[in-house]
Amino acid sequence: GELIEHRTAGKPNMAVLLVGGLGSRLRPLTDDKPKPLISVGGRPVLETIVRQLREHGIHRLVFAVNHMASAIKDHFGTGEAFDVDIRYLEEDKPLGTAGPLGLLGEAPDCPFIVMNGDILTNVDFSGLLSFHASAEAMATVATRTFEIEVPFGVIKNEGHIITDIIEKPVRQFQVNAGIYAFEPEVLQHIPSGVHRDMPDLLSELIKTGDTVSGFPIHEYWIDIGRLEDLNQASGEYGDV
Repeated sequence: GELIEHRTAGKPNMAVLLVGGLGSRLRPLTDDKPKPLISVGGRPVLETIVRQLREHGIHRLVFAVNHMASAIKDHFGTGEAFDVDIRYLEEDKPLGTAGPLGLLGEAPDCPFIVMNGDILTNVDFSGLLSFHASAEAMATVATRTFEIEVPFGVIKNEGHIITDIIEKPVRQFQVNAGIYAFEPEVLQHIPSGVHRDMPDLLSELIKTGDTVSGFPIHEYWIDIGRLEDLNQASGEYGDV
């Protein structure tokens, strides 16, 4: 049947979704449900992520759960209803954004994706994995452009002489989009049960001489971690 054909198109790569956060900035919405189960565009954010990974041939999913783990498990179960295989890593205590990877046990046998479970994005996951392979990187970080406007006239000066006034300049930065591709060897840097955040892990890889590459994403991306972003996403994000 269709299911079997769908499976054969699958990639061997797995994806780890970090879904253990408290969602404290979204109270009261998160008083009775975890952040990844908040609906945007008619379905829970995490369900949208699962569908997109599946469309890119990624069927092997691991959910790192902590806060309200039972609600997430009740909704997704084994993943069968969503045509994916889901297993769960249960944190006894919050382990940060990289620490849960220490609970994976046996290292996967090919590169894998890690992402925050509260991001709505149309990022090309297949493209991320191809880019990661061609960059021969140990880790690849999806990046996006963030612009910040200085709400004043910025003075350029030499001593007390003003040489220019630039009204409301915009600065651009490349920022971490919370989506990564890793080689299995990265897990050697993550002890089990120890709190570790992604920036620390990536800095350590850079220091030890491993290649950490940046994959720029130009597609839609929004983090629903803050109420104003959630409201914006609800307005923008239809049926994708």
